Amino acid sequence: MSKLAKDSIKDDLPFSAPPVLTDAILHRIHDLNLDYLRLLSREQADSSCSAQLPHFPPKSLELLTRCDETALQKIARVPYTLYSLGFENLKFWQAACDVRDELASRYCVNSSVWVQGPFFEVALLLAWHIANSSRLAARVLLAMPDALVELFAKTPLSQVRRIAIDYPGLLMPRWPTNPGFWPELMRLATQNDRIRLNNVKLLGTQLIAAQLQAAEGLDARVLNAHRLQYAARVRSGKIRMKLGTTS
Repeated sequence: MSKLAKDSIKDDLPFSAPPVLTDAILHRIHDLNLDYLRLLSREQADSSCSAQLPHFPPKSLELLTRCDETALQKIARVPYTLYSLGFENLKFWQAACDVRDELASRYCVNSSVWVQGPFFEVALLLAWHIANSSRLAARVLLAMPDALVELFAKTPLSQVRRIAIDYPGLLMPRWPTNPGFWPELMRLATQNDRIRLNNVKLLGTQLIAAQLQAAEGLDARVLNAHRLQYAARVRSGKIRMKLGTTS
């Protein structure tokens, strides 16, 4: 990578990234963030495949329609994922990572063309790679608690793929109802207000830290909020979706 490209990455981040966040990891996160944003835009164009947009309030959806490709690229360049994989729920992942013995259940093929499922599978495989590479990177980028990093890293890839097939409803935007995050990201990106956009990106790192604190049992109020959010996913049937259908 050229020096100019590296400098561009550092300039777009609102702080100096810790050494554990290498250029290679950040590029992969930026690429998936951009794909996730394009997924949101695609859902706006085709309401029949809407799965992520219902998490957002109307104001955010209105701002999303104003974001062109350039704005989406600016939003994507943050040192964490713009989507959540539900890692705040340790009990769920402890059960989900339990390996299945049946060969058919590990490698069955689903022929659905639903976009969210395949994206979730790619995102989950990258999360598994990060967990195996660096505990700190898994915390900073994915809000993955320490207690889950080791367990998830040891989970066979076949089981990781099985989780992706069985539970695509785990995928959702981070902090979709926070009025200071998504609406500001979209508004400032379209206005090309780089300084204030970087301040909003920094807010995301603070929210990641708060989410980790909650998941590790240090803040009961925030933890309960995350549990309520997770319970809502189960009640709506999204946790149990299998690539476009409900079980």
